[in-house]
Amino acid sequence: TVPQRIDIRNYVLAYLANKGPHLQDFVTASLIKLVCRITKLGWFDDPVHRELADDVTKFLQATVDHCILGLKILNQLVDELNIPTTGRTLTQHRKTSVSFRDVCLLKVFQLGLTTLKQLQTRAITAEPQQEAAMGEQALSLTVRCLSFDFIGTNPDESTEDVGTIQAPTSWRPLLQDPATTDLFFEFYANTEPPRSSKAMESIILLASVRRSLFPSDKDRAAF
Repeated sequence: TVPQRIDIRNYVLAYLANKGPHLQDFVTASLIKLVCRITKLGWFDDPVHRELADDVTKFLQATVDHCILGLKILNQLVDELNIPTTGRTLTQHRKTSVSFRDVCLLKVFQLGLTTLKQLQTRAITAEPQQEAAMGEQALSLTVRCLSFDFIGTNPDESTEDVGTIQAPTSWRPLLQDPATTDLFFEFYANTEPPRSSKAMESIILLASVRRSLFPSDKDRAAF
């Protein structure tokens, strides 16, 4: 039933908050997948499922280990909502995916960027190993958000605009802000692979944003 699924979701989130940093990687990965799958399947059953990104913000504001955990949850959430699940129709998938895009995706992308800015400005005190893990998770998150299937076409369905990022208009201020691109270039310059590769991937995705996102050619040229 719907209340049972919400109870399981809340229990697993609370368990991750309390024990997550001390669990084995494969255990946390399975628990995170469970939360994200419940969220996806129950997306329209109860508004609480659509608040997962807000719940995860609490992880990002806690300890460094919790922050890494929160970024892993967001990465899995974007993947889960972007990739069709076996046993569900494509129509059901698109309906959920489009709702997620409109309700949450920009917020998730901003959380990834905020974490990168905090790492860049040294606002977070962490061990080098933790910094590397956070940077990698945050960069993976921005890549996943930018390569999200915004309009629901598989590359083989559409020959035109393949490789173009169909970002919604609401994303324009953030994508047009020079600070966003500068942040990725700085990470590319100052880190080693795989983080530098992820930063370059984000830059390439930003450069592939659809032309029609910009009101004029002048804005596009400036970008």
